[in-house]
Amino acid sequence: MNDQQTSVTQLKELVRRFVEARQWDQSHLGKNLSMSIAIEAAELMEHFQWGDNSDYLPGHMPVDELAKIKEEIADIVIYSLSFCNHFDIDLAAAVEAKVAKNETRFPVKR
Repeated sequence: MNDQQTSVTQLKELVRRFVEARQWDQSHLGKNLSMSIAIEAAELMEHFQWGDNSDYLPGHMPVDELAKIKEEIADIVIYSLSFCNHFDIDLAAAVEAKVAKNETRFPVKR
């Protein structure tokens, strides 16, 4: 799988099947999922907590550290997709609507 060949629907289905196979549906509820997203985001932030911005430039980060960061962002996305599955949220439509709203809130300065 890669970004160019994988749809959001395919990712949501992958996560749905994973959750169903483990019978986690009863614990993957809105409150728990929203908290899990925040917890995983905090775990991502820990990797950047004490460094300077120059320590985190693409291509300059140690491979093992980047691997840990990839796992954290994957956890955030997995929980987010599970959240979307739980509430039947069309993620692409939600992102498009939010960007359109942000276009009016934050216009390009000319």
